Amino acid sequence: MRLSLFRSSSPPSGMLPESDLDVTPVMNVFIILIPFLVSMAVFTHLSIIEFTLPPNVGAEMANADVKPKPKFTIRVGDDYLGIVLGEKLLDSLPVRGTDFPMDKLGARIILRRRERNWNEEVIIASKDVIPFKRVVAVMDLCRAAGLEKIGLSSATDEPGALP
Repeated sequence: MRLSLFRSSSPPSGMLPESDLDVTPVMNVFIILIPFLVSMAVFTHLSIIEFTLPPNVGAEMANADVKPKPKFTIRVGDDYLGIVLGEKLLDSLPVRGTDFPMDKLGARIILRRRERNWNEEVIIASKDVIPFKRVVAVMDLCRAAGLEKIGLSSATDEPGALP
């Protein structure tokens, strides 16, 4: 004896009633699933930091009668963070290991900007070994202090030394 749903091997073709396919439950699942998946998607957020590079100063600038105006510069190194005006070191904050005193630097930037009334321009001079996230953190401190024109440069070991 064979187990089967039907008594005969195949049901008679004329005996089955015609039925419509009900897709309503599947559509209900898609109506709930699609907004859920879209709401869970992570969209990329782009951040743009505007900065400029200092102009290339050649021999014609060394022979010029007019000296360039000293620039407000922030030196970012692995040994200290410094605020420099031309060749004069105004502030120096020691760096201990990977602990950069960013809160103190932010306060000093605000203080120096108020003292000298800078025109929203600063140069960030970073040594090559400094991670870029530290430079971006200093850029954020400068923008918070109201210095919107930010230039990037490389730092020397001694702020007063000529290359």
